[in-house]
Amino acid sequence: MTQTTQVQAIGAPIQQLWSDSVAIALEGFAASQAQGKQWLESTFELGAESAKDSLKYAEELRGRLAEATSTANELLKEQVALFNELPKDPIAATQKVISAYVEGSRKALEVGAEALKGYVTLVNEVWSRLEKSSQETRAHYVAFVNKLQGIVESAARKS
Repeated sequence: MTQTTQVQAIGAPIQQLWSDSVAIALEGFAASQAQGKQWLESTFELGAESAKDSLKYAEELRGRLAEATSTANELLKEQVALFNELPKDPIAATQKVISAYVEGSRKALEVGAEALKGYVTLVNEVWSRLEKSSQETRAHYVAFVNKLQGIVESAARKS
């Protein structure tokens, strides 16, 4: 055998190996690209839904705070009027002031409790969405790994 024939004899299996390797790599890259696209879409969807819920919560909180501010202004006006009554009937005016403070504190606690309920609801929804996304990602990852394994096994069977 001449040297050229020997190189050609060795070259054919190497070219086939190279060709098979490139084909496997391209299939793997295509599968990786599809998986990456799916993960990005899932992540963007999760982020958009969470942002939407956060904006909804912020709007509800803003409404509650606006309501609390107007209620506080009304109570303050009532208390100023009560202080004008203080010289006329100190005991009744003091009782009304204390009652107004108690009512104001009760309303402030209600606003805080409602805001906390809204926050807990928001966190629960985000947590639920994260759990669902995690399960979906896990399932997609397993499918992706199985697909890669199938590509490698298919190439091995061809050899």
